[in-house]
Amino acid sequence: MSRREQIAVGLAAGFLCPYLTFVLFWWTSAALAMSQIRLISDRGIAAAALTGLALGIILDALFLKRWIAHFYSANLKLLVPVYLFCSVIAVASFMGFPLGNLALGTLAGVYVGRRTRHAGRPPESAASSARQAGLFTAMVTGLEALPISILALKEGVVVRMLQAGLGMSKDAVTGPPGIGVAVLACIAVMAMQFMCTRAAARFAFDL
Repeated sequence: MSRREQIAVGLAAGFLCPYLTFVLFWWTSAALAMSQIRLISDRGIAAAALTGLALGIILDALFLKRWIAHFYSANLKLLVPVYLFCSVIAVASFMGFPLGNLALGTLAGVYVGRRTRHAGRPPESAASSARQAGLFTAMVTGLEALPISILALKEGVVVRMLQAGLGMSKDAVTGPPGIGVAVLACIAVMAMQFMCTRAAARFAFDL
């Protein structure tokens, strides 16, 4: 791994760890409070989030050098849950709009391409890995986008857009025709995600 790539990996991993622990502690404490499982005040939720942030910084100080050295040989059983958690954060950050997931899937493609390259695998294997990564990210994006798209059919602005663009009645928008449009839109997003991830993986492999 070149010095430049080590720096990029260090910045990415060094930021991601405290960010994920921050969000995990924040969302967990907020969920416990909202479900009334535990009585946690707003100040308590903020304290939990800052505790998560501090924990992430401590983990960086202890393990960041090791993470950089083994970045491209990390266990996929660990990386998959990390990706799924990041995808949920992307959905929440962009309020259901798939732009965040498309960007995340593209970054996943870059990682897969570089991982394959550093493993010294041939171009044929790289193409297979790129395709598998594209299928995985497309599936995740589609499964997250579909329920959001169906729920969006109840939003006034979406109803008006479909009525104006497709000439659908309000009942049609919230009925099977509207659901069909939502499914088609999700398929289009999945195809876009697949192409972005696969292209990023191939590009990163050739760097």
